[in-house]
Amino acid sequence: MRQQILILLCSIVSGAVGNPGHPNVLLIIIDDLRPALGCYGDTLAITPNIDSLAHHGAIFTRAFAQQALCGPSRTSFLTSRRPDTTKLYDVHYYWRKHAGNFTTLPQYFKEHGYHTVSAGKIFHPGIVSNHSDDQPYSWSEAAYHPPTHAHKQDPVCMGSDGALHTNIYCPVEVEKQPGGSLPDIETTEFAITWLKQWAAQEKTKPRNTSKKPFFLAVGYHKPHIPLKFPLQFLDLYPIASIPLASNDRRPHGLPNVAWNPWNDLRYREDIAALNVSFPYGPLPDFYARYIRQGYYAATTYTDSLIGDLLSTVNALFPDTIVALIGDHGWSLGEHQEWSKFSNFEVATRVPFIIRRRISQTDNPHQSNSLLRELDNATSYSFKKMQISSAESEIQNTNSEESSKFTLETHNEVISETKLKREILKSVQSNITFRSYDGLIELVDLFPTLVDLAGLPALSTCPEDSRDVLVCTEGTSLSAVLNMIWNDTVPHVSKDIEVRRHYNQQKVLRKYKFISQFQSGMQVKKAAFSQYPRPGPEPTIQPDSDQPPMRNTTIMGYSMRTNSYRYTVWLKFNNVTFKPDWSQFIAEELYDHGVDPEENHNICRKRAYRFKKKRLQKEFMKGWRYAFSV
Repeated sequence: MRQQILILLCSIVSGAVGNPGHPNVLLIIIDDLRPALGCYGDTLAITPNIDSLAHHGAIFTRAFAQQALCGPSRTSFLTSRRPDTTKLYDVHYYWRKHAGNFTTLPQYFKEHGYHTVSAGKIFHPGIVSNHSDDQPYSWSEAAYHPPTHAHKQDPVCMGSDGALHTNIYCPVEVEKQPGGSLPDIETTEFAITWLKQWAAQEKTKPRNTSKKPFFLAVGYHKPHIPLKFPLQFLDLYPIASIPLASNDRRPHGLPNVAWNPWNDLRYREDIAALNVSFPYGPLPDFYARYIRQGYYAATTYTDSLIGDLLSTVNALFPDTIVALIGDHGWSLGEHQEWSKFSNFEVATRVPFIIRRRISQTDNPHQSNSLLRELDNATSYSFKKMQISSAESEIQNTNSEESSKFTLETHNEVISETKLKREILKSVQSNITFRSYDGLIELVDLFPTLVDLAGLPALSTCPEDSRDVLVCTEGTSLSAVLNMIWNDTVPHVSKDIEVRRHYNQQKVLRKYKFISQFQSGMQVKKAAFSQYPRPGPEPTIQPDSDQPPMRNTTIMGYSMRTNSYRYTVWLKFNNVTFKPDWSQFIAEELYDHGVDPEENHNICRKRAYRFKKKRLQKEFMKGWRYAFSV
């Protein structure tokens, strides 16, 4: 059996050369996905299909969202403009009416001859995209949303009392769900069906007729909460093996305004039953493990669906650019926080992977098939018992038994799942990756895909771009990608684990020389993020995690350099959308050279006084001047 599994998994091979002309584009956006992936060095994650994609493409290890909230982040990178330009910091406005009639990424491809299609969550739904997924501008046909998404807030989570609940932790039997499916499964099925129909349609065209390229965007909801996923994905993550965050305590010197009280978790039945104090908690360790387990299981579930999607694209359209990103990160107990809603590294850092084309010999569906067969090896009663165990521990949080993991007594079952996990990890650890350690931002996605597809390049937005339909506040990464794919950059690594903080400065200096004299590309000295707050203290009403703009009085601006994260919380005018740099509410400074987890706010340390002043000076210049010279 072990040999058979290894044969199934060892099918990752090198890619082939693409065809000339405008290639097809597949954009995969994953909701709330931090870099919890094997290709990013996460030793817990089982993500063979995304790792396979990364193996044949390029990984950007330090990519950052412009705001750790779905609506503002997606509007930002889909228009390539920052939140202070889109004037969207919440989910209550449509940018075309609120800020300017800005052209979007799919719209630009559509206007240049592409057939554009949306499946799942691409634009944030609701008023943010005009209740229409930005139609008729962005898509060539009506955007697809899975029917079962209508049940996203329904009580469908199995409880020990035999009833169904609205929990955060929610492994399910798919066939028993409303509609007999899950949204991400339906989205994948739609995308695969569409690809097959498009391929059949293209085959009927005369040989001398040019084929129309497509831009297909596929958006996955998981691991967004609730952590609802098929039961079998628990098999790879036995609860006894789930570690807590290494820095699961509130940072020293953290100002209250910076705190994310994770209000979106608190109203769920399983979290409410824990009676966690507001605003600082913390969650009990035993349930923190369940949430972390659920997040990783949901990520592997999404990875399995991406395997199906990539397998179809590979077979039908090998000349396809593939880009995969998360819209922002997510805290899994780091700093005693959960969810996003902050300027911390863990909330703003995202996966960012681009691949020129899918090799005809690569078959990620094989490893995906193995994951789908995991359910046959472990008894259903084992998995059901695990869910009941979680609820039982909630009901007995004061008992001695609450600190024990019932699953540890089932040694035979755990040994079975442990073997599968070890086999998967052994194969995953042998995959090599090419990566870039420089700072990049999600606003760089739009101009990068435009350049890779051979479309007219975007110009940089002027200071006032309200009346400019097409421009970018990012930077194209095509020069970096071409050098990575051509093996002409000396810092490209065959092993992601050999790159660490001690050599990043040296690596960046090498690349800086090459970029200036060979490619002409500018190298970023900083990446910028921001987050609004209604006041200096955490609150439930107004929600300090997701404040409406009418309640926003403070903006936290964060600048990530190669070695530091500097954040300033300023008075903010919610009518003019301008910060007041003369009114500081609070500051944060983290030295990544000695504190990569951002556990110690050192802004008041005398030793960093001059460094903070220099960073503040650079910060006030803004993103336009944050490039190497």
